Amino acid sequence: MPAFAINAIDRAGVRRFLREDAPSEATLRVHLRAQSLWPVRIREVPADRKLARLVLPATEFIGLLHQLELQLRAGVNADTALGQLAADAPPGAMRLMLEKIHREVAQGTPIHVACRFFQRQFPPHLAAVVSAGEASAQLPAAIRALAAHVGNNAELRRTARRALIYPVVVLIATTALVGFLLAGVVPQFAAIFSSLHLTLPAVTVALIAASDLVRHGWPVVVALLIGAVGVAGAVARSPRVRHTRDAVLLRLPLLGDVIRHLATARFAAHCRLLHEAGIPLLEALKTGAELTGNAVMARQLLAARERVAEGQPLYAALPKKHAFPGFIVPALKSGETTGQLGAALRHIEDYAASRAREQLATALALLEPALLATLTGIVGLIALSFFLPLFSLLGGVNAR
Repeated sequence: MPAFAINAIDRAGVRRFLREDAPSEATLRVHLRAQSLWPVRIREVPADRKLARLVLPATEFIGLLHQLELQLRAGVNADTALGQLAADAPPGAMRLMLEKIHREVAQGTPIHVACRFFQRQFPPHLAAVVSAGEASAQLPAAIRALAAHVGNNAELRRTARRALIYPVVVLIATTALVGFLLAGVVPQFAAIFSSLHLTLPAVTVALIAASDLVRHGWPVVVALLIGAVGVAGAVARSPRVRHTRDAVLLRLPLLGDVIRHLATARFAAHCRLLHEAGIPLLEALKTGAELTGNAVMARQLLAARERVAEGQPLYAALPKKHAFPGFIVPALKSGETTGQLGAALRHIEDYAASRAREQLATALALLEPALLATLTGIVGLIALSFFLPLFSLLGGVNAR
């Protein structure tokens, strides 16, 4: 809802400066006249982008949704409930968000419209659930489903992040160790080898060249890396490149299955949330496809959506060689034939998420020795590059 800066005069002739939210300037003028205020100037204020970008941590957002649901189920109207939550919230992002939503709701704005101002906290599919809850007079149930959905998504993200902690730490440690050896240790050995006028093996020559590049050409290396990352990011925005990349990722051993099950869980979670909120299946499928995070699977879902629009059931509309796990078709068929599509999608979500967690655990168990072997190999190669010339020198001394 637009915000307006108001320069008005009250019945006592005192000039007052106000800031109000209203659907339009005409509506605002009627509201001001009802308060015996005579507007001198009304100016629309641009939206506060910093306020609109506010995002709560998942735990705080879930707690807020549960508190709102509790008050709504107790019979408190939405305006009063939001006002109480705003008054009780600690200073910070939550209070600012609640105060903004409460002001608009108090002026007659639907809750889902007020929530859409915070686009990062309430993306379109979440705001659609709130809208469906208001339209069906089932807002507490919609809020509860929303809280469960956000909690499940947060758990999936935590699982993925935990899986990345160990490889990232090992990668950083390996990079730091190699950088220290190339910048600090290799030059010392290079000076010794140079003073002895030794004929160096190819691996040692390559190591010394890499050391010189790190020590003297690191600005160029950093610039090239930054440029490569920028180009890769720009190229990755191309739909064709994204599709090719995701198709390759799905074919990777073990990691491909993890990506497949995570994408399936995301699709089932979002599609179920919208379907149970009363959103039409075609719209739920479109949103679920967009939120899978995988271009190949999203394209297959959108193709299936077109067949569903023609009257086919979803389980039959999926391509024959789809990228989803094999259990998705029997589950969808069971849900659609019995009229329990929401329950079927919940089963798919839970099972796919549990399979993804199991596969991540297996991948980590295999990744640990692989990373240690790689680290050992790199350090061993550097050490071998040091010792080969020394062995050659000792061999020559013994021969004399």
